[in-house]
Amino acid sequence: MRVPLTRVLAQTPGIAVSTVVTAALAASLPGPLGWVVFLGVLSLALVLLAGAGEPAALRGLFGARALTPAEATALAPAIVLLCQRGLGPPLVCLYLWPGVRTVSAAGAGRRSVLVSAELVSQVRLGRLPPDQAAAVIAHAAGLVRVGALRSELGMQLWTIPWRLLRALARGVGAAGGRLPLVALMWRARFVVGLIALGQGVSAGQVEAVVAGALSAAVVGLSYLVPRWEKAWAAGLQALGDKQVARAGLAPALADFLLRQSRSAATFERVHALELAHASLQPPSPPVRSTRH
Repeated sequence: MRVPLTRVLAQTPGIAVSTVVTAALAASLPGPLGWVVFLGVLSLALVLLAGAGEPAALRGLFGARALTPAEATALAPAIVLLCQRGLGPPLVCLYLWPGVRTVSAAGAGRRSVLVSAELVSQVRLGRLPPDQAAAVIAHAAGLVRVGALRSELGMQLWTIPWRLLRALARGVGAAGGRLPLVALMWRARFVVGLIALGQGVSAGQVEAVVAGALSAAVVGLSYLVPRWEKAWAAGLQALGDKQVARAGLAPALADFLLRQSRSAATFERVHALELAHASLQPPSPPVRSTRH
């Protein structure tokens, strides 16, 4: 599967920042220990990119585990539907994703689908019909089957520093955002970037120019990275919806989405699902007129 440009743009900043941070931490450790750690993490990431060690990676990165017999029994009607559509075991392996309080499923790696504990709970309580549960899982399984997430686990491991830094930045931003002056400075951060670049150029020194350019680049990326990530997420959503439609589960997914939200974006997505479903239906035979 060819790597889309939106994915490259969305993931490159995280890879670059994580590589720099990991290398800096490795260099700060005594002797060769740091580089042993660096190469060890890199080797693990490459192993995951090659498709090995998925169950262990799911446990370590997501806290996921295999379904218990009771959970598998509760999901049995949905799993049967998935198997009939070629999106269930053994082609994909289902794991429970504990701690997730939304009805959701996510693909990871080459064969794995994480099913939220809330989805299993809603099925057990009879609040989520089997066809809708199957449709939610099919969206994730479809992405796995077409290879859209084959590098996901390796990326999750390697970009831990990037995600930790972003979580810290969001926490600081949420705290500082309550202050009017801080919120105003964040909204007008492009001015800060232009000032930093201008000061670096006016100083005439290479170090100052580089520092100003880096500051301006960071500010620019603060605008661009969220857009790139949103575009990649939208592309994955559309691709997953297409796989759901091909599996004949588009009406069930549409019903599930409308149960969750009545927003304009939801209606747009449901409309696209209906069109995809209709396009895959066999044409109706022509009606012949009869003369009396």
